[in-house]
Amino acid sequence: MIETLVPVKLVVRVPCAVIEHNGKILAGQRSAALSFPLKWEFPGGKQEENETDEQTLAREIQEELGVEIRVIQPLPVTVKDQGWREIILVPFVCELVTTDILLTPEHEQIMWLYPDDLPSLDWTEGDLGIIQSYYQYLAVKP
Repeated sequence: MIETLVPVKLVVRVPCAVIEHNGKILAGQRSAALSFPLKWEFPGGKQEENETDEQTLAREIQEELGVEIRVIQPLPVTVKDQGWREIILVPFVCELVTTDILLTPEHEQIMWLYPDDLPSLDWTEGDLGIIQSYYQYLAVKP
């Protein structure tokens, strides 16, 4: 019997936050040292074992921005298949509980934008799908 090795695709679950504050949305520009250098994203990060999406999100936002958030509404999951790995973006509309944001090495800069201005930035491909989901959320929001 001949065995063939089949590469196992890495699956990375990444909860992320569409943070609303005073009518604007927070965007973070990825560090030049990370994958997708200098692209814009909604902050968040990789899920660790035995964490819920919400726990991951709270931890990552605290680590990356030094603030606490409250989840308002989940948005549809966006899957980006990169061949060797699959990134599952799990977005949540959130609001700030604390407001003193600290810029950490994860991001070159952050920016607050009105929802209509979100497309003006150079977003990662996966985050572009989140923007569309967010617009759909806004369209039906009471």
